[in-house]
Amino acid sequence: MEKYERDARKNWDVFYKNNQDKFFKDRHYFAREFPHIFPEGSDVGGGGDDGRDGSALEASDGKDATRPPARPSPCVDHGFDPDARETGPAPRYVRPGTGDVPPRERVFLEVGCGVGNTAFPLLALDDTATVYCCDFSKRAVDLCHARRAKLPTQAQRDRIVPFVCDITNEPLADVVPIGSVDVCTMVFVLSAVSPEKMRDAVRNVSSVMRPNAEARVLLRDYASGDLAQERFAAKSGQKLAENFYVRGDGTRAFYFSPTNLKALFADFGMVVESLDVYERAITNRGQGVKMDRRWVQASFASARVPAEPLPPPPPPPEPEWAKRKREADAARAERAARDEAEAARRRENEAAALAEVTAALETCARGDLERVVLGMMREGVVTPETLVRRLKEASDEGPSE
Repeated sequence: MEKYERDARKNWDVFYKNNQDKFFKDRHYFAREFPHIFPEGSDVGGGGDDGRDGSALEASDGKDATRPPARPSPCVDHGFDPDARETGPAPRYVRPGTGDVPPRERVFLEVGCGVGNTAFPLLALDDTATVYCCDFSKRAVDLCHARRAKLPTQAQRDRIVPFVCDITNEPLADVVPIGSVDVCTMVFVLSAVSPEKMRDAVRNVSSVMRPNAEARVLLRDYASGDLAQERFAAKSGQKLAENFYVRGDGTRAFYFSPTNLKALFADFGMVVESLDVYERAITNRGQGVKMDRRWVQASFASARVPAEPLPPPPPPPEPEWAKRKREADAARAERAARDEAEAARRRENEAAALAEVTAALETCARGDLERVVLGMMREGVVTPETLVRRLKEASDEGPSE
C-alpha cells in the first residue's frame, strides 16, 4: 500500500510517457449530461472516453496499459439504476446571466486533467470562461501545455491555465483564486486517490469554489459492481483495501457507492444536486462475452462557506547526499571558527605581553637593560616573558655600578 502511494506520481508519469495523448478521447458529453450548466447548443462532439479501465463500451483490467484496449463489436444495453437516482436537496444550478443571477465570465476547473481531455472541450462550451486544469503528473501537464500551444488564437491560449498539483496535499489556492470557480469537473480522478486522502482532495476543491451553492462539482467515476472491479476481486494481490485495487502498471482504482460518495462531499457542506448510477451491459457477439459496466455521475453544489485551503505541504525529505554535504560543510565551518578563535587569543596574548614589555622598558635603568640583554644573548632565548622577568630581576638587584 505504502509503495503504491509513494510511487503514484511516477506510475502516472510512466503511463503518459508510454501513451502520450493517445489513450483517452476528449469528453464532449458535458452539455448533453448537464444542459442546465452549459449553454444550449454548446455540445461539440460525441461521447468520449469513460475512464482508465476502458470506456463504457470497452473493458480492460489494466494489464496492458501501454495502448488503448481494442474495441469489440458490441451489442449495448444501457440505462441507469432507478434505485440510485437522486435529485436534491441542493437547488438547481442557475447560469450567470439567466434568472436572477447577473452575467459574469465564469471560471472552470478540471482536476486530474491528464492531457486536457476535459479542459479543451470545456473551453469550447463557454467562449468567455477561463479554464484552470491540473494534474499531479508533470508529463501529462507538459502534454497539455503542448496542446494549448496549438490553439489557433492567443485569446484561446490565454483562457486555459494548466499546472501541476497533487490535490491531496498541494493547495489549489496557490494558483486558482479562492472563491472563483463556477464549475469543477472531476472525471475518474477521485478513484485514483487513496481512500484516506480523499477528504483532503475534496476539501482542496471546496476551498476555491464560489460560496452559497452558486457553483457545481461535476463528477463521473467508477461505481461498485463494475466489471473491472469484479476482475480485480478475482485475482490475488490486486486488492489494497475495501473497494480499492491496483492495476498491473501500479496505478489504482476505487469503486464508489452513492452512499460513500455523498458522505465524502457532505463532510464539507457540498450536497447533491443530482446523482445517477449508470449501467451498460455490453455483449461481444464474436467472443460471447457479456461485460457489465457501472459508473456514478453526480452534481454537487458548493458549500455555503467553502473549506479552508490546505496548508502548504511539508518540505520534501533531504536527500542523503545533501545531508552529508551539509554536515561536512558545517564541520569545516566549525573547524575554521575554532582556528580563528585560537588565532585571536594568540594575538591578544602577544599584544598583552608586548604592552607589559613596553611598560617594563619605560621604568628600567640603562645598566639593568644592558645586563638583561647580555644575559639573554648568553642563554640564546629572547621572548617577551623572559625579557620582563630579567628586567624585574635586574631592578631587584639594584642599580649597576
